[in-house]
Amino acid sequence: MKSSLDATRQAAEGGDAYAQGFLALLYVHGDKGLDISYSEARRWSALSSQSSHWLGYFVHGYLSRNPSDDAFVGDLGRYYLKSFQDPDGRLIKAAAAGDPIASYVLAEIFTTEEIQPTLEPDLAFAAKHYIVASNAGYGPACVELSLLKIQLVDNEDFEVEKDLANGVSLLKEISRSNLPSAHHYLATAYFKGIGIESDLKMAEVHFQAAADRGYANSQLAVSRFYAYGLTGSPKIDLALRYARLALGQQETLARKYIAEFEGLLNQRGIAGGDQPLQPPLPLVPSPTASIPPAPPPSPSLGNRVPSPGLGLDPALPPTYGNQVITPALPAVSPPSVPPESVNSYMPSPPLVPDPPPLPSSVAPVIAGTAEQNRVVAKKHYFGREASLDYSLALRYFTQSANAGDAESARYLGIMYLRGKGVPKDNRKALEWFTLASERGDNLAQKNAKMVASILGE
Repeated sequence: MKSSLDATRQAAEGGDAYAQGFLALLYVHGDKGLDISYSEARRWSALSSQSSHWLGYFVHGYLSRNPSDDAFVGDLGRYYLKSFQDPDGRLIKAAAAGDPIASYVLAEIFTTEEIQPTLEPDLAFAAKHYIVASNAGYGPACVELSLLKIQLVDNEDFEVEKDLANGVSLLKEISRSNLPSAHHYLATAYFKGIGIESDLKMAEVHFQAAADRGYANSQLAVSRFYAYGLTGSPKIDLALRYARLALGQQETLARKYIAEFEGLLNQRGIAGGDQPLQPPLPLVPSPTASIPPAPPPSPSLGNRVPSPGLGLDPALPPTYGNQVITPALPAVSPPSVPPESVNSYMPSPPLVPDPPPLPSSVAPVIAGTAEQNRVVAKKHYFGREASLDYSLALRYFTQSANAGDAESARYLGIMYLRGKGVPKDNRKALEWFTLASERGDNLAQKNAKMVASILGE
């Protein structure tokens, strides 16, 4: 962390597997002044993983969330488990020895649902390791700590207290190091008026700073600022430029925006170049006064996570998962920037209420195969590489499940069981779990038995 970029690169080029993995991580986050580059991250993580290094495997897994990367899609859990289950326990030993990068990696792994059923996600454990990494000054972990302070629902299992003002203050401090994710989330706070007075100009400044460093979700946010002239006159050519820049990391959503903006160009051409876009744009959402309560986190692994023999204290201090914000909105609307959580195990919901969900009985018309729709649904469900939007997740999961996808049916069961984007309904949860089980999903079979016992069946 304290080495210069040149020193890190020199060590990586010299064959140091840890340096190769760390350089890959720098490209993932845009750290040490680098622009975000998944292609460079992929190259260096591949070299690191060739030496079976835990950090190379971790970055491989991180990159698997990128919908444009067909080579890795769906491999997140597999690579995260390879990172954690190193035969020599090197990741756990490194964290126990105080390596902040190892603590950050552990935190990321244990906020990921895809590690099931081999491991159970444990947010409280993960949070402590985010604190370790952030206390050591690791920028991405510092961002996660600030987000935890902003989104945390009071819970005695956490060592961090909810504090909107302090969370935003941390984001301001981290953004001075020009870390793209810090700019992105600070922009979100300004846009929504969360812990700070709403200010569209400042939101645009920070979205722009992150976008110009390669942060795809900020590129999409900036594209809407330009398309709808939120802080000036509309510039659809620039909107298209930024939407196209996001294609490498956010292909599905970027293509949707590109089509939307091209439609605006056609609309303007029909109406006349100087005519305003129709229909009128709604007002910017007012600052959120409070955050609705969230479901409790999943059961903690406690001391079961690391091997006690390695001396890793599960009470080590952290934040939570790697969040990404994308303004997924209806056409002809200004950007909305609801924060997303890493996955369903985060302790708090979005900072603004979700839109009304689509009833499960409605089969939405969505293009794509069952597998493609499931991939898109999971992006929205976890808020990774797409906006956290349970309504969209519900639509895509339903479309995919109706086309015969077992995993999507299981996720619908989870949504009803946990009340994510829909009212809690154990009966509907059991129906979806049963359907997924009949299609061969082993996890759904276990869930169906559990829910049936709750219902007394």
